[in-house]
Amino acid sequence: MGKILKICVVLIVAVAAMWSCSSSGCIDNQSSIPLAGFYDSKTKKKLKISGINIGGVGAETLLLSSSESAAQVYLPLRSTQSSTSFCFNYGTDSITGYQYNDTITFDYESIPYFVSEECGAMYYYKVGKLQSTHLLIDSVKLLEPLITNTDVERVKIYFRSNDTQQ
Repeated sequence: MGKILKICVVLIVAVAAMWSCSSSGCIDNQSSIPLAGFYDSKTKKKLKISGINIGGVGAETLLLSSSESAAQVYLPLRSTQSSTSFCFNYGTDSITGYQYNDTITFDYESIPYFVSEECGAMYYYKVGKLQSTHLLIDSVKLLEPLITNTDVERVKIYFRSNDTQQ
């Protein structure tokens, strides 16, 4: 009897350990945010840019500050809107004022997506149109119109190579 009791206790402890170490918790990325990479419009090579401020139009927080240098930036979309714009301010003494900013605008549809009981719901975005001004931005390319929570570059921003800092 003692041996059977020990086996039962070991089994109960093993089952309890498996439940407590369950991997069913929410570990997925919960944000569907387009990742944009910076590229040279002539060579098509990746650029690392400094001296640029990037922020959402109507938002108070900068996504990228001119004191930082980056080759990519996340551009979060608003789930309650059908359009979001981002301002690219070049932050130099020779280029100042609103008329010297570039703007990128995403027009999209917000699609609610149920992930799981643990993770809940999130939004995917189906981009219908992507447009920009062309001061220092030469062009913008959308690689995939469906923005999901997969952390991959979905947008390429091509800067005029003579005007960018590498």
